[in-house]
Parts: sequence; C-alpha cells; structure tokens
Amino acid sequence: MTCKTCNYKLKEATIIKAENLCRDILALRIKLDKDSLIFKPGQFIMLSIFGYGEVPVAVTTTPDIKDYFEVAVRNVGTVTRAINRLKARDKVGIRGPYGNGYDFKDMHDKDVAVIAGGLGIAPLRSLIEYAKNHPKAFKSFQILYGAKNPGEVLYDEELFACEKFARTMLTVDEAQGHWHGETGLITKHVDKLRITPEMRVIMCGPPVMYKFIIPEIEKYGIPDEHIQILLERRMKCGIGKCQHCTFGDKYVCLDGPVFKYSEIKNNMEAI
Repeated sequence: MTCKTCNYKLKEATIIKAENLCRDILALRIKLDKDSLIFKPGQFIMLSIFGYGEVPVAVTTTPDIKDYFEVAVRNVGTVTRAINRLKARDKVGIRGPYGNGYDFKDMHDKDVAVIAGGLGIAPLRSLIEYAKNHPKAFKSFQILYGAKNPGEVLYDEELFACEKFARTMLTVDEAQGHWHGETGLITKHVDKLRITPEMRVIMCGPPVMYKFIIPEIEKYGIPDEHIQILLERRMKCGIGKCQHCTFGDKYVCLDGPVFKYSEIKNNMEAI
C-alpha cells in the first residue's frame, strides 16, 4: 500500500534526455532513481533543480510508460532558465504527483474533443497518448491545437501522426515556410469540429482562449459539466499551504488543475 506522505518527500531523479521543442521550451525525459512515478493524466509534479528552486510542471507522457516520464518547461524565470540548461545525466528532484486528473469515467465511450493553445498541448499530450493506446475507450476523438507560428507548434510530428486514430486540426496564427496545417486563430476553427451535445471537451491554454471558445462550444448545447479545463496558477508548494494558487474558495493544486467548467463558471477569479 502506497504511503500518502511519500508525495511530500523529494525524490532524486536523473535526466535521460533533454530536447528543445522550440526556442524557449525544453522537453525532459526523467527517470526516478528509485521506483516509478505513479500518476494520473492531468496531474502535475514539482520539479526541483538543486541550488535554484522548484516549479510545477505537467507530466506529458502516459502512465502506461513505467521506465520514465516526460515534462515540458518554458524558459520564463530564474528556475526555469536553469532547468533549460539541463542535459542528460544531470540530477533533479521530484515531488508529487499532485492535484486531480482528467475524469476518464465521464469520458468513457463518449465523443471527445481536445482543444489546446500554445504550451497547453503539453498537459493534454498524456490524454492523447492514452487515446492512441486505448482506441476503444472513446466513441470518437478529435484534436484542435493552435500556436502562434509553425516554429512554436509542439510535438508536431506526433500530432500529425494522430490522424491514424483521431480527427486532427493544427492551426497557426501566421503561416511560415512549408506549413501543412490550417491558418488563423484557433477560435476561428472551433466550428470545424464535429460537435454533438453529448460530447466531452477538454481544454488547456491561456485564459483568453477559454473566454472565446467556451461560448462557441455552448452554442451546440454542451452542458458546463461536460467541459473540463486546466487552470494554471503560480503554485509554490503543491500541497495547499502557500496560498499562491487560490481563487475564491478553490486551490488549483488541491482542487485542480483539472476542473469541470460547472465548478468554476461563477468564480470571477478563475479565468
């Protein structure tokens, strides 16, 4: 039986692979020095770099993989800048996993649409991988992903390959070079999804994306409880003690990061 307090302890881990996804985002493949990371898609971990601090990051791989897990980190500050200098065989610390994950029970045998903007595709990657590995879990699966330009599209080869099991649309605000996807803001492509009133929609991206896309989705009669969104906040502890991630009566680290829209719709601080 797993001890719950073990999640509060820092576990040593080793970088197996470090790869730049774009100019300011680094993907890390990590292996715990002891045991395996047991998590649910949608949960996050606290990633530490010794001498600098720690940051919350989503696990981007599926729990089906036992030997390692992956994360994606944007270079935006002192800690993340240090993380973006990591290379294979470097040591890091891991706490977690924390928070809740996607409501798979609610999505089972349903039409599912995944909508992501920018780095928001990273936390959804584990769900997409799950759909690939368990094709009978959902009635149908669709992916809509938008980025600023082709150079900022993450996991592009993987996503184009998803067409084998999912209806996939990738769009960029401004097309450059030999771009093979759609063009224009992601909000302009929502109506291209095959939306049904019973569909489950899972989203991750900047708050402004939610403000524009949710009203478009609701036009099709999808109930608020069938929409799951991931919220990002400046989480410091991951365990509900520091108060950095609170909004109203909710904690992103404890009650999220995955929320049903019906839970937070009337919370003015949510998005």
